[in-house]
Amino acid sequence: MCAVRCAVTITRTSKITNPSRQVRSLVIVGIALCGSTLATAQSASAPQAVSGADSEAQEMLYYVCGQPGFEKTVTSPDPKHPFNLGVTFEQQNGAPVSDVAVRLRRHGRVLMDFVAGGPHCLFSVPSASYRIEGTYRGEMKFEIVETGTFDTQIKW
Repeated sequence: MCAVRCAVTITRTSKITNPSRQVRSLVIVGIALCGSTLATAQSASAPQAVSGADSEAQEMLYYVCGQPGFEKTVTSPDPKHPFNLGVTFEQQNGAPVSDVAVRLRRHGRVLMDFVAGGPHCLFSVPSASYRIEGTYRGEMKFEIVETGTFDTQIKW
């Protein structure tokens, strides 16, 4: 069981100017998890240090969304935890879809809940199976994916 103090949430939103205009906005969310306890929101600019065995159980979750191809220029904010999961949202005809309400679940628990700023999202999460849900124009679709998968598509 982990201590209550191991939970911290960090949210940072930045506009990126990129000549290729592939990344419209970059949203990075880090959520420190301790076992299966979801972090509570706190105002912080960096994760709080956790000592002892608790620090080994603590893991950060990150996501970033943008235009397809942006993954060539974006890296995870924590080099020890690179992006290891990806999903693309599109219409049946292949046209990209933005502004999708996204939920990432593991064992039924919501780990992330956000609106994607672009049709392609990357995640840095612990190795496991996840349910990625996307809701677009009131219609929810989902896929079950394993970490290491970057070509998942959810279509409307």
